[in-house]
Amino acid sequence: MPIHSQILKRTALIALLPLLSLKAATPEEILAQPVTAKTGGLQEQIAGRVVTDIISRSHYQPHAIDPALSAQWFNAYFETLDPGKMFFYQSDIDRFRPFEGDLWNTKQHLVNLDFAFKVYELYLHRVREWAIFSCKALKETHDYSVDEALPIDIKALTWCKDEAEIHDLWRRKVKNALLNDEIVEAQKKEEAQKKDKTYEPPTEDAATRLAKSYAHIYKRKLESEPLDILEIFLSSLTTLYDPHSNYMAPETKESFDINMRLSLQGIGATLSSMDSYTTIVDIVPGGPADKDGRLKAGDRISAVAQDGEDPVDVTDMSLNKVVKLIRGPKGTTVHLTILPEGSNTPQLIDIVRDEVKLTEQEAQSEIREITVDEDAKADVLVIYLPSFYADFGGKKDGKDDYKSTTRDIRNLIESRKAEKGMPNGLILDLRGNSGGSLDEAISLTGLFTGRQVPVVQIRQGNNRIIQKDSPNEEALYTGPMLVLVDKHSASASEIVAAALQDMGRAFVIGDQSTHGKGSVQTILDLNNYPIVAKSKSRQPDLDIGSLKLTIAKFYRINGSSTQEKGVTPDIIFPSFYDYMELGESKIPHCLPWDTIDPVKSYPRNELLATMLPKLKEASTQRREQNQLFKEYLQDIAYFKQWHDIKALPLERTARNAYNDMEEKATGMRRKFLALSKQTRDRLNRNKGVEGTTLLDPDALDLILEESLQIMGDILRLGNAPANWNP
Repeated sequence: MPIHSQILKRTALIALLPLLSLKAATPEEILAQPVTAKTGGLQEQIAGRVVTDIISRSHYQPHAIDPALSAQWFNAYFETLDPGKMFFYQSDIDRFRPFEGDLWNTKQHLVNLDFAFKVYELYLHRVREWAIFSCKALKETHDYSVDEALPIDIKALTWCKDEAEIHDLWRRKVKNALLNDEIVEAQKKEEAQKKDKTYEPPTEDAATRLAKSYAHIYKRKLESEPLDILEIFLSSLTTLYDPHSNYMAPETKESFDINMRLSLQGIGATLSSMDSYTTIVDIVPGGPADKDGRLKAGDRISAVAQDGEDPVDVTDMSLNKVVKLIRGPKGTTVHLTILPEGSNTPQLIDIVRDEVKLTEQEAQSEIREITVDEDAKADVLVIYLPSFYADFGGKKDGKDDYKSTTRDIRNLIESRKAEKGMPNGLILDLRGNSGGSLDEAISLTGLFTGRQVPVVQIRQGNNRIIQKDSPNEEALYTGPMLVLVDKHSASASEIVAAALQDMGRAFVIGDQSTHGKGSVQTILDLNNYPIVAKSKSRQPDLDIGSLKLTIAKFYRINGSSTQEKGVTPDIIFPSFYDYMELGESKIPHCLPWDTIDPVKSYPRNELLATMLPKLKEASTQRREQNQLFKEYLQDIAYFKQWHDIKALPLERTARNAYNDMEEKATGMRRKFLALSKQTRDRLNRNKGVEGTTLLDPDALDLILEESLQIMGDILRLGNAPANWNP
């Protein structure tokens, strides 16, 4: 493009800036917008037909959509829309009861879209009624000396019987929001006084801020597209088969792909919806926005323009839509009209899109030095792995540098070997790792076990059992090894932990059990089905999304499923998670645990079993004598006491006592939670200390520290094998 054309285009954009700094709609103006009926078209009809056909025939446990399942689907849809039971009346549910057993027309193979959209229309009416009522209630006087409360336990909630009951619930929720705001502001004021700083109250009072929030909740619901509504409706069916089968509209599938490949094409900024604006929360290091340097956290985006197109006003637009406008192909330019933090003067920022690496989920490592005896120290490589990621598209296209968990961890180990030789011990930290790529889990296991060792068994819906072996390569690391897990370690994490445990290749350490997600999903592109291709003649841009479908279950090489029960560690630590509703067994409609025949032959290092009693005894004695661990157990007990409270008091004195208890309990949990690698680095940098030095005791990761001590015990034992390969 000629220079003068670029100047003219930029001048035209700048000339539009005053027009794009539109005044945000008031809550009254937003709530004055009536509910508009949503209807499904060809796209929704075909998506419903394809999804129901596949889920009923091809799921791991197939089941026809008969009247009994339709009745469950009926209830699940209302529960999915309104899990807190604060919008629908019991009479609303009863009014739609005639549809209960007829959400799927067997003869015509059609989903009852009329039901789905009529229920959603009523849902919008109820949300609007709630927002209008709540905005009025914000202006009323509330008595905080009255002994009343809000229920916390969602499972115990029931649908409100009538208007009087639901209005009382709404009133108490407003009262709670105002009381909470008052307490928070009092805490901020107190903290400022302690630091001899001037307390700066919010520019708007709580009632004004909350009214905006209530109105925008209604607005975002109102903007839902038909396919968004269908996603809720169909997923409320698919999760009845199991919790991990979900219908994904195109935008949802895009987000799934981004999380797997750890990259996207955009500007590299974390966004959030605040009041009427999309606001910059954070800038991704090394991304286009970071390199450009002009966009800052706190800036508000009022308009987005593509090259050669007019700007689109994004004030009051849903966050998903704004994100979609900002993302785009690498090398293209996006023009953002922003209001810098603290200013109402619009500015134009143009940023060339590029690939943005989401490095916070990548494997990272550090070397920790431990004392083995008075005269000997040892280096332990700690590898932090938040997820099992893989760029499936890059792998399919034959790219040499496609994103891969196994490749990254291989590089971490080889880099350490090249610098100072192989470490004396290795700890693979899978805490908080909810899984990801199965292939990466298998190949990663092979880094520590060597060529063609059985890793996992997979039973398909037709009862065919497939054995998956590690790649035909030599083991990269064969020394002492520990695997750390917690209640959030799931799926691929459980496969790796179970395989290494069953072969005696590593000790597993952590919570009472892992998550228990032992099912296999595949992503089906629904656009590949013949009915979709046929319909594209009428609607060329037809895109009905994807289906994440459970097609199999994982089994350990010893024959036990990892489903529901998870993996039980060799050495178990008490945990805050012991008293939280976590794990597959807590999720409705989860597949059951069972067993199959073990692999006929797999290698087993029996020496580890003989070491375990001594390691347990030494660890128990250490923890009993460790003052920090004593405090840890006391804190867990206190956390349980707080967690058992099932109602939130709205009387001021009782609420202050509850808040004090909550702050203390959650503070205890935060204190002992495993720190992310990023947090660890930031704390060390702030203290001017290298990553091998222990952190401040207030931020100490007790589980990791005790794991390092256990590794020291292993190295001290005379019968510890130098080669742990089975």
